Amino acid sequence: TKTIELRRRAVHVARGTRVWIYSKSPYAVVEALAIVDRVISAKPEKLWSEYKDRLGISKTDFESYFLDVSVGCALVLRDIQRLPCSVSLSEIRDCASSFQPPQFFLRLRSDHPALKVLRMRYEFPSRKGGLHSELPDAARCPVRLDGPTST
Repeated sequence: TKTIELRRRAVHVARGTRVWIYSKSPYAVVEALAIVDRVISAKPEKLWSEYKDRLGISKTDFESYFLDVSVGCALVLRDIQRLPCSVSLSEIRDCASSFQPPQFFLRLRSDHPALKVLRMRYEFPSRKGGLHSELPDAARCPVRLDGPTST
């Protein structure tokens, strides 16, 4: 089971940060969320030896990914939850037209329209007809949040 997200360069993320997990094309959906338990920077060999059972990739793919990298980064995740209904890139773009999926890691400010869509879908999942079909009026795009929210 994959519980660690690998990166070729350092990621500065605080413990306890919520991360939304995006699956790239051909899926192009946000399908899960998790909490960062800790971030580890180490030589790729050490990452493999200590965490290989939690990486979800083969040694060949791991070595290929970290080719020419002296220090890799591992985000150790906890409380991983698959969303009740994934959120497609097109649904996010309905409210955040300029949104581009991250190649590496993307921080979303609490007022970012894409984050609002993800939160609404997580709180009000709909399995039929996409994002807008069964959400209450207050949850439809554009979403207005009246105060600070936690991520």
